[in-house]
Amino acid sequence: MRTFIYTIVAAVTIISCTDKAAVAQDWQFEKVIDLDGINPIGIAMDGNDIFLSDGDHNRIVKVAEDGSILFEMEGFERPMHIDFGEADFEITDKVTTSLLKERALFVPEYGRDSIAVIRDNKRDYLVLQDSLDAPAAISIFKNEIAIADFYPNRVLYNNGKEWISIGTEGKELGQLYYPTDVQITESHIYIADAYNHRAQVFDKTGKAIAIIGADLKINAATGIFVTDEEVFLTDFENGRILIFDMKYQLKQIIETNIDKPTDVYVQDGFMYITNYRKGQLIKYALKDIENEQS
Repeated sequence: MRTFIYTIVAAVTIISCTDKAAVAQDWQFEKVIDLDGINPIGIAMDGNDIFLSDGDHNRIVKVAEDGSILFEMEGFERPMHIDFGEADFEITDKVTTSLLKERALFVPEYGRDSIAVIRDNKRDYLVLQDSLDAPAAISIFKNEIAIADFYPNRVLYNNGKEWISIGTEGKELGQLYYPTDVQITESHIYIADAYNHRAQVFDKTGKAIAIIGADLKINAATGIFVTDEEVFLTDFENGRILIFDMKYQLKQIIETNIDKPTDVYVQDGFMYITNYRKGQLIKYALKDIENEQS
């Protein structure tokens, strides 16, 4: 009899744990963060510090959680989608050339056709053997780098040893039409193929693997962010964030308080969305769906 009771208790415990682990989650609205005089295009985080590119005012700003400006650096020419990273690449201050050996903020300057490299309030520029034409985004992953080169309809990718050019102008798989954002992961390169109104996935040889969101009536896919579990894509003109699983199936559409989103950043269960038109950050949190009813 005692064995039977223990068996029932164990079974109930297992079922209870399984139910707890199976609780579904989605992204839920947290708050609007008003930005005073900032029209954000790109967002990156360094720890808990939030950095924004303010392309309309040609500056990079660091803001607090309440939206107040903690630091700004001016004198850029249309800074776009930014990223932090540490990579062994040559940089120059236009007089001398050196090898970058520390973590830095990389800033694509759309109007200067160059990549600024910022650390300790010092500004250098990435040394490239190829020329850029309106770089719109940059991604750093370990010792790899990718640059979305807007007008040539390509992404320049360096695997730590050599550069390759990904994409040509067009609408087929593997072709791009004004790419505006890019992210490198462990095994793939994700590109916001803005005016093909979709995202694309490439392997690190430059081979196209998949198209994301082509059937969802996206109008300008301007920003992309990828975690281990999800792909986030901004739908600029329609005021939406589309969230996909890693099989690239749609999981969730976010629209509350979204207005002309240009970029998205996800960290520690929170999502920050840049509302370009209204000069805002929109914060969402990943929560159990059942909590929406409580």
